[in-house]
Amino acid sequence: MEEDLPIPPGITNEALWRKHCRKIRARAQDLLDGRIGVIEAARALVPLAMQTRAENTPALQVFHVIDGETCFLPVGEVRNYWAPEALAREDITIRAAEERWRPQAIAAATALVQQYAWALRKHQR
Repeated sequence: MEEDLPIPPGITNEALWRKHCRKIRARAQDLLDGRIGVIEAARALVPLAMQTRAENTPALQVFHVIDGETCFLPVGEVRNYWAPEALAREDITIRAAEERWRPQAIAAATALVQQYAWALRKHQR
């Protein structure tokens, strides 16, 4: 059974830290289940990594790199503000980035689901 991660130095709100840990697991599981794409997962996980002080975790670093390389692409709600012609053009780039990063993202998400399984168990008690 996975043990709890130690609370990092500087975290003063343990309940919020645990909530963010659960969100890391949830977004990773969302990617694995196909509810979100690679880029959307990266955009969700990068801030959570910083909020939990886990940005140096290898699995989360993968998503940091993905986010850095795709930050200009219209993914998620921002698509509502783009012209259809521009979206069609950018969708080609989005598909290519999703395909390029999918193997690494799936491996990283699998690791995160396992690494943060404790957070879900603790919450269900």
